Amino acid sequence: MNLNSGILFAVSAALFLSTSVSSCKRTADPRRIATVDSLINAVEAVRLTLNELDTDRYADAQAIFRSRSALFLERFNDTLDKPTAAILGEQFVQLRESAHRAADHRMMLDAAQRTAIRLKELQQDMIHVALPEEGTRTALVQETAVVEGIENGVMQVIANYQANHRVLEHQASVDSLLADTLPERRTR
Repeated sequence: MNLNSGILFAVSAALFLSTSVSSCKRTADPRRIATVDSLINAVEAVRLTLNELDTDRYADAQAIFRSRSALFLERFNDTLDKPTAAILGEQFVQLRESAHRAADHRMMLDAAQRTAIRLKELQQDMIHVALPEEGTRTALVQETAVVEGIENGVMQVIANYQANHRVLEHQASVDSLLADTLPERRTR
């Protein structure tokens, strides 16, 4: 065997091996990539929704609670008719909850942002077939559950935001109930 035939054999063998190895390589599953795309779109919709809500409204409610909590407590010591007590009690509780609602809002936004980053990384891993098939399947199941949890959490944030909005709308009428109506107290 001469040198040229040896080189030709080596090149032929290398080409054969490279094509046979690449033909065994997995390709990205378009259905799974479409699933990740759908999850990314869902998380982006969540982020847009949360960013549209005016978080200053929580701060407004917190400020009202701080400035009027003493008035509420003073009125609770008075003898109140049942409807007035119910209105004042509900408003007090709702205003007090505004700080928790603001924290929940921030927490859901943070969770959505972290999830979006993870999903984009997963998408890249899937495109480049960097995960084993079982790892991809497990990641999709886990991320789907996380996105569903975030979507449910956002529904609660929206309900809380609406409750906070109603509280702020009713504050003027509640302020009139907080006003001390006993003449002997006003003269002290």
